[in-house]
Amino acid sequence: MLRITGGEHCGRKLRVPAVAATRPLVERAREGVMNHLRAEVPGAVVWDVYAGSGILGLEALSRGAAEVIAVERHPRAGQQLIDNAKLLRLDSRLRLLKVDVHRLPEMFEAQSTALPRPDLIFFDPPYADFRDGGPGRKKVWGLFCALAAMLSEDGVAVVHTPKGILDPGEREALPGIEQRDYGSTSLYWWHRPANWQAVQDESGSAQEE
Repeated sequence: MLRITGGEHCGRKLRVPAVAATRPLVERAREGVMNHLRAEVPGAVVWDVYAGSGILGLEALSRGAAEVIAVERHPRAGQQLIDNAKLLRLDSRLRLLKVDVHRLPEMFEAQSTALPRPDLIFFDPPYADFRDGGPGRKKVWGLFCALAAMLSEDGVAVVHTPKGILDPGEREALPGIEQRDYGSTSLYWWHRPANWQAVQDESGSAQEE
């Protein structure tokens, strides 16, 4: 069972999907990240990518987020997520996308499913994607960076990884990314600067020269 740690539904217990790959963030870490984001959550559009149990999105809705887009392809995990949202009567503010997460950038650009621009992104890929290294790690980190670039101005992206795993090159892609450790895991969050698009445009121009 999982417990909502704050907001309207504080203390409510929810079922965890019977899926081996689902690894819900521990309660202390969830409470920590939500406290860090307390000013950003109310009214926010949240993308919960690799949603699994959906607990982070539900925590955000409990604290006043406007809408959650939960991205999860596993049928049992997706159904349990919807069941938990209905139990809390939050299902009208949650949309489940059963798609490959790597399609999100093109879907957003094409607006094929009318995806709203995110104010907050929770990103929780399988640990193996980071631990195994190689092309898989490069692909998943590239996806996180691509999604972070879609944030609204002053938006925040949070990634859950094995403890301290990001290397300096990966961290340089998102200047100012912060790290907080919880047991054997780390949460990294990145606040998009107000001038981020200008910085990216300038960097692109410099590379072309």
